[in-house]
Amino acid sequence: MEPIVLFGIQFTLSLLAYLLIAFWYVVPRLSGLPRELALVPLLWVHAFRIVGGTILAPGAVGPDVPMEFRTMIGYGDLITAFLALLALTALRARLPGAIAFVWLCVVVGMLDTVNAIIQSLRFSVFTYALGVNWVIVTIYVPALLVTSLLIFMQLLDRNRSTMKG
Repeated sequence: MEPIVLFGIQFTLSLLAYLLIAFWYVVPRLSGLPRELALVPLLWVHAFRIVGGTILAPGAVGPDVPMEFRTMIGYGDLITAFLALLALTALRARLPGAIAFVWLCVVVGMLDTVNAIIQSLRFSVFTYALGVNWVIVTIYVPALLVTSLLIFMQLLDRNRSTMKG
């Protein structure tokens, strides 16, 4: 089987599984919470984007994987993980700009994810030895996409209650 076909199957099935989990279990449980509390578990998924930095570790991927690609992907994930931790801290401290930090995190994270997908195709990375990064892309990236969707839904819902005081 061609690597890109295998990737497509695995990615699609993971995405579908996460969407079902999200709409059957997560959304109903978060729906009664104030926006700031509902955002917290969704942001925690992004705090662990540090795993994307694995691509920068020596030997994590085959030597033929272009360094330009590795650098872009690794640092993009590390930056987004930092922003997620910043947003979580701001929410926890109930800072007035906490929601702005959430917006920054989810927009940067989404741009990074979309760029990673585009660059993966541009560099044909699925033809290289990706090691554990194959699992990251087929299992974790779909979770990032679904939680980003849920974060956007929380942020854009004008009827959401917010925490007082």
